[in-house]
Amino acid sequence: MRNLDSELAYFRIQIGRSFSQEVNESLPIPDGAIRSVVEDSPFKLSPEEREEAIRELESLFTHTQKKGSAVTSDFKPWLENRRSAIDFYYWNRLRRFYLEGGSLPPQVVATLDTVTDEILDYLGDPSDAGSWSRRGMVIGHVQSGKTTNYSALICKGADAGYKVIILLAGITNSLRSQTQERLDETFIGRKSIFHATAQEALPIINYASTRRFPAYGTSRDRDFTRDAAGVFFNLAAHNEPIIFITKKNKAPLESLQNWLKEQSHSQKIDFPLLLIDDEADNASINTQKNPKATTSINGAIREILNLFSRSSYVGYTATPFANIFIDPDSNQEMLSDDLFPRNFIKELDPPSAYVGAARVFSESGDLRSRHVVVVEEKDFREIVPLKHDRDIPITVLPPTLYVAIRLFVLARAIRILRGDGKKHCSMMINISRFNDVQEKVLGLVYDYLQKLKNSIAVNGGLKPSQIADQNIKDMEVDFLREYAACGFGFGEVIRVATEAVSTIKPITVNMKGGKLDYQQNKASGLHVIAIGGLALSRGLTLEGLVVSYILRNTAASDTLMQMARWFGYRPNYEDLCRVFLPKESLDHYVEIHEAIEELRSEVRRMQIAGMTPREFGLRVRESPTAIRITAANKMRSASALTLAQDYSSRHIEGHSLVNDDDVNLKNLGAVKALVAKVESAGCKSNHRDRALFWSGVDGNEIVALLKAFRFSEAHPDLGRISQDASLVQDYISDRLTADLKTWDVCIPHPAGDGVQPVIDGHSFQLRERESGDVNGGAYRITGSKHRVADPNDAQLGLSEQQVEAGLAEKKKEDGLRGDRAFCAQRTQPMLLVHIFKNNGQQKLKIKDPIVSLSLCFPPTAVAAKSRIYQVNKVYQKQMLDLFADQEDDDEPILEAAGDA
Repeated sequence: MRNLDSELAYFRIQIGRSFSQEVNESLPIPDGAIRSVVEDSPFKLSPEEREEAIRELESLFTHTQKKGSAVTSDFKPWLENRRSAIDFYYWNRLRRFYLEGGSLPPQVVATLDTVTDEILDYLGDPSDAGSWSRRGMVIGHVQSGKTTNYSALICKGADAGYKVIILLAGITNSLRSQTQERLDETFIGRKSIFHATAQEALPIINYASTRRFPAYGTSRDRDFTRDAAGVFFNLAAHNEPIIFITKKNKAPLESLQNWLKEQSHSQKIDFPLLLIDDEADNASINTQKNPKATTSINGAIREILNLFSRSSYVGYTATPFANIFIDPDSNQEMLSDDLFPRNFIKELDPPSAYVGAARVFSESGDLRSRHVVVVEEKDFREIVPLKHDRDIPITVLPPTLYVAIRLFVLARAIRILRGDGKKHCSMMINISRFNDVQEKVLGLVYDYLQKLKNSIAVNGGLKPSQIADQNIKDMEVDFLREYAACGFGFGEVIRVATEAVSTIKPITVNMKGGKLDYQQNKASGLHVIAIGGLALSRGLTLEGLVVSYILRNTAASDTLMQMARWFGYRPNYEDLCRVFLPKESLDHYVEIHEAIEELRSEVRRMQIAGMTPREFGLRVRESPTAIRITAANKMRSASALTLAQDYSSRHIEGHSLVNDDDVNLKNLGAVKALVAKVESAGCKSNHRDRALFWSGVDGNEIVALLKAFRFSEAHPDLGRISQDASLVQDYISDRLTADLKTWDVCIPHPAGDGVQPVIDGHSFQLRERESGDVNGGAYRITGSKHRVADPNDAQLGLSEQQVEAGLAEKKKEDGLRGDRAFCAQRTQPMLLVHIFKNNGQQKLKIKDPIVSLSLCFPPTAVAAKSRIYQVNKVYQKQMLDLFADQEDDDEPILEAAGDA
């Protein structure tokens, strides 16, 4: 099929003009309208070309994007008053580049325009004289278009009058170089190469009637150095803005800082500064134990900001907990830190076509069942265990990695049959933080690819029934299991597999080298298996990523989420994508996704309530998940931790028990004692909704039960964190004279036969649990779901009106989700006693009946109370394990500033 770029450009312009209202307001374009434009065009297209054009255009014009929410403080709008006086040269050029070049759907460009106007308005007005500073944060999604957003913001900032722009682009050379190239394409307008004999212009310059170029102080192959060509003259010599794109490394940041000091002549620099911090939760945060000290990166950023009399700092991240904590030990220190987003926090919503955590890891995600391939520990434990040294001998790959490589070859072949053979197609392998191990994996992958190439070359022309080669037979099994519904038969796929596999090249991408040069291979596509660690873990985009294979420790949940390079946009190959993960990693992804989504919904609710970033920061610090995700660095040298947990409107489930029958018997005895004491105090039981209820129970009895009941110490909320205290237990104790004074107690059970006496004076049928796993001494009742309750248990005890109110809350765009929507309707708390029998777990040492608890908390008016816990070894180890894997590659940031 011939190239249709010119025709598609024409169609995009025609559709944009004809349906401008729909495009600008993200409304759906009428059914059949795109087909009519194509069929009525002056071009002579074959039926195949016509359908290909319609498919491409429908994919482009059916994407939508919401504008997101924000919380602000000290916000005084200025942009509208100045808009008529601003020449939006750089933004208008970029806007046309996106629209007419077809790289972004028009509806997404319209939202991008609105959102970046909003962010620019939150920043300081660069035309304002005097001295001011603004600090903000933008929360995006992993691989969702944060670079696109800040590229547009840089263009608008330059147009509005920001003279100096500094972009901090991660901590690796590969990411900094890739970001420099992206800004060349969207802002600078030419390849940023010092001493080039001729300045090579880039396509974006064709989208403006005149030519203007900003200055640049870094290039594609060089981070900032004092002798870098192009910046030996002073700032005042530039008519256009100057941009520096540097990694978060001490050497280049200090060089830039010293050069700027020379520009200031011991005075504040009067040019307005826009400093954008990409991956702002990584390396930028001050993690010094001494609040009067700063880490080198954090200190360098703050000192650069302080060199300017007028400055705006914007941190971009998808995992923002660290930025909101700043210093987890003191609210005052958190708020006074110069990088805390005190002026605004903006939450971005991704376009509708985005493949992200909600679709891949949520229980209701539409891609979870086919996207994720669980790798059993036995598959890799003897070959490359999650914890290993750099000198580990590796002579073979895990069996599932061979499967993943075969799937990548098959997916590449299917993309050829779909007409996308000359588009980028990538595979990611991230199984070790050590460069030495990565090189060994490279050799084994290369060797296996050669075997596949030979098998395909010899057998590719035969009918599947004639092929006896084991590699081809394995590929057929993989195809039928994973890609049978792709629209082609295995015979068709294997016939083009020679072309598919011939261009695939395995490379390592780490601190020692390896570059994913997608731009140089734009015409024919780069087809690569990228093997790495840290360099593949943050910010770096792998174009056309189809297959991902990741075996890493579950340490540092926010870092783990950043490893998810497979998130993004997958036009015409979404169904082919596969992610290979250990089950433990999958569980962590589910948990961190839920925590981040909760934080996003909190932004939306607090915007409606008119709250500020300060209130938001304090609120998040009190959440029961945030401290576990980010505060591990505080556990390196101390056993004390300050926590202030908030469980309001939550259902806390005891999903993790001690795998010991004696402990279970004692737990069951504690429940029986509670029931006996409640009934002796005059509380009468009643049956309703297939549950046994007691009302008006004294909250002190609930605390006594929790003290006697033992959960696994791996349970973050109900496990004992210090001596005999748990976070939930202390939360209840703080409110025994307020909204947790009186409780409902409920034992849910199924209806039907099989009734048996369990609690003295009460008989009922037991529930059953068939999933779950045993790890060490802990029994997790429903495996990765973190549940013990049935789906509707949080509705028990509520009136019909309260249940209806909960359902209505869940339907609201900014409403509470899951059980929280129903807990928010409660006027008093409820303890659920779960008594069940296990039908599936063979390693379980507990005999039936098994007992656990969960608690539904109502909203509270009592602020969370900070406590200093002398944490036990189990909790301390959890914190240390979270921190252990923050730095992935060997010697990750010991690079010289000018290294390529």
